Amino acid sequence: MNLKRALCLFVVLLLSVSIVGCIEKPTDSTSSAAGTESESSAYKDENGLYISKLPYQDFENREFRILVRGKVFDTYQSDDFTTDSELYGDLLNDAVARRNNYIEEKYHVKLTVIKSDTINEDIRNEAAANSGAYDAIMPAIPALASFAQSGYLYDLKSLNNFFEDAPWWDPNATKIFTIDNKLYFTTGDITILNKVCTPSILFNKDMVQEHGLENPYQLVRDMQWTFDKFVQMAKSVTVINSLDQRTAKENTFGLLTSNGDALAFYGASGETLCGKDENDEPYITFNRERSINVAKKVLETLANGDFAVFAEEFEKPIWVTSLNAFIEGRILFRPSGFSATTKIRKQSDLNFGIVPFPLWDDTQDRYYSYCTNGQVAGIAIPKSCDDPEFSAYMIDIYAAAAKNFITPAYYEVNLRTRDARDDESLEMLDIIFSNIVYDIGEAYNFGSIGTMLNTMLTNRETEVISRFEAIEGQVQADIDKTIIAYQSDME
Repeated sequence: MNLKRALCLFVVLLLSVSIVGCIEKPTDSTSSAAGTESESSAYKDENGLYISKLPYQDFENREFRILVRGKVFDTYQSDDFTTDSELYGDLLNDAVARRNNYIEEKYHVKLTVIKSDTINEDIRNEAAANSGAYDAIMPAIPALASFAQSGYLYDLKSLNNFFEDAPWWDPNATKIFTIDNKLYFTTGDITILNKVCTPSILFNKDMVQEHGLENPYQLVRDMQWTFDKFVQMAKSVTVINSLDQRTAKENTFGLLTSNGDALAFYGASGETLCGKDENDEPYITFNRERSINVAKKVLETLANGDFAVFAEEFEKPIWVTSLNAFIEGRILFRPSGFSATTKIRKQSDLNFGIVPFPLWDDTQDRYYSYCTNGQVAGIAIPKSCDDPEFSAYMIDIYAAAAKNFITPAYYEVNLRTRDARDDESLEMLDIIFSNIVYDIGEAYNFGSIGTMLNTMLTNRETEVISRFEAIEGQVQADIDKTIIAYQSDME
């Protein structure tokens, strides 16, 4: 082990000891994953630890009820409030327990977590019943966008106890998810899922060496890690011996992909489906020439490339059997969320590395980690709750404490110490997590624009212009409808 790696491990071990130490002294995190650029001294105590700037209150054992995603969501269930995580085990469970106990003892709050396998249905039923069953809810971002449009949620900015600039809220998410300067949901340190779902490219280091390929790490540093270079390298290692069964073990592929990766490659180019204007209102950006050209090339390359095998081609359960192909050393590149990184580390000794999604070309000046929101949990306050200011207070202190306890456990210890297998991967993680971006078009899925590219790849379609023109009118209609709804304030 070299000196740099040893020092890194020593620091993180100290961090992990602090995490499992006394609850009165939660641990600071300095990871770029947590949005350090927006941090303010107003949100730190004299010891440099994150703390709410809300005045202290003793809630005298008042109950705080939060609805979260259940076990049916498997890898993407909530591990943020309960202590039953199987994937991350005691490391995360202990951090959650200490965060929860810290708040219970300091503020005298009784936490009640409702973990639901039918969370979206439960929220709709609660909106109709108006029974005050939940103080806060944490479904996935697309569901929250729908609930916001339906008038189920409070505008967080209208609440005195919510501070959008607090460093435990992802500033990129908060900026993108507002419409007409209203924010009905956001994400950040309140969940690990915004980090778990951040995209990366895993690569087989032994295959790179065996085939005499360029070092992906150095390509990233030199800003030469481009889409074309990625495809060229993938093609160079592909060997198809079994024409009858593409997933057979006799075949080696440069890329293991899925139908859902089209949008991630598109977003890595810096393009978006929709943007926002000076009035904080969404507008279509996909109709630009570069956007169309990027989307078309991504679809044509993935749909027609023999160098790529799709997870959907494998036997069920496809995410297990396809991941096994990567673990077995038959795949060079695999686009992945970080849950897969943890699974690989737990299941094998595979010599793999981690890099960001590629630049579109060498004129692009930064890498983009385009976070698709289908499985990312967000936080919101339902209008049926009895006391929205109490809810806002609670999510503020729970998120602040999560930044001290849970983010370090997941990012610094699980990812950087356990999952990453070399110093270079640590460097790449900083690049990946400091460049997370969101797309309001994908989050709200106006007129199905958020699912358009992935649907096209599923059907192996490549005629982007005609497909977009067919939905453009509905996209604009949905945008207009949402703006009108938000302007009415739905209060």
